[in-house]
Parts: sequence; C-alpha cells; structure tokens
Amino acid sequence: MSSQFQITTQPALQEMSSKMAKLSIRQPRPEFQIESPRAKMDFKQPRPGMEIDQSQAWRAYNGGTAFEMNQQIYSELPRLFLEGLAKRVEQGNRLAEFHLPGNSIAEIYGSDWKRDPFVEFRVPASYDNVDIHVTRNPPEISIEPIPPRMSAKTYTPEIEYHPGFLEIRMKQYGSIEIIPPQIDMTM
Repeated sequence: MSSQFQITTQPALQEMSSKMAKLSIRQPRPEFQIESPRAKMDFKQPRPGMEIDQSQAWRAYNGGTAFEMNQQIYSELPRLFLEGLAKRVEQGNRLAEFHLPGNSIAEIYGSDWKRDPFVEFRVPASYDNVDIHVTRNPPEISIEPIPPRMSAKTYTPEIEYHPGFLEIRMKQYGSIEIIPPQIDMTM
C-alpha cells in the first residue's frame, strides 16, 4: 500500500483592465484691440509783416513835407545861384564885345525871354523811391501726441478631465487541496 499525499494547487488569477485618464485643455486666444488716435496738430501761419516806405516817392511827386521841401530848396540854391551868375557873366562878356555881329543888346536880351528855372523842390523820380521790407514769420506748429489705447480680453482655460479607471478582479482564487492517503482501517 502506498501512502502518498496528493497536493493539488490552483494558482490565483487576477484580471486587470484599465483606461487612461484623459485631460483636454483648450484656451481661446486673447483678443487685443489697439486704437491709435491721430495726434492733435495745430498749424498757424501768421501773415508776413510788410513795411512800405514811400516817403521818397512822395518827395519826388509833391516835394514831401514842408521841412523836406525847404531842405531841397536850400540845397539847390547855391547851384542855381552859380548857374545864374555864369549866365549873367556870359551876357556881360557878349555885351562887352558889342562890335561883333550878333552881340547887340536886342539880340542878347531879346532871346532871353524864358524865365530862369526855379529851384527844383522835388527829388528825382526813380524806381528806388519806394522801399519794401517783408518780414517772414515762421509757421507756428503745435503737436499734442495722444497715446494709443490698448484693451485685451483674455479667456480662462477650458479644462475637461475624463477620469480613467483601474479594475482588478479575481478571476480565480488560489487554492491548495491536500488529499491525504487512504488509511486502511481494517487492520
């Protein structure tokens, strides 16, 4: 008779199934608005200054003021006196030579019917008698810069989380079965 133990084992079997968690993050782009208004500009161009001095033109036209006329007359008198004196001396010299033909009193003084010119109380007329002075005025420029206006709209991230799972199940439990030998009781 054999006396053997019989041991039977069954391993434990586990079954695992899992699914990974999913995480999705989405964030819309921010919106920017930039406004750049024009700068405030102001331009002013003052009129140029102009001075016209036509006093010399008036002196050539009507002699100018009484003072200016008197100055002109007094400045011309010596020249006029010398011209008249020279004319009288010439006439006297011709009279002294009365024996020559054409030097008679009638011929010398008969041709002298024009008046002696009076002193010219006006200045000579000329295009230079009017003085024009123009003064340019630079432009007045004022610029007031206006800073740009910026606005931003941000969005919070949209997060979606799908949890995963892990399942562990026992498909088969482990066991040990010991079968003892049969004992003969008859003995």
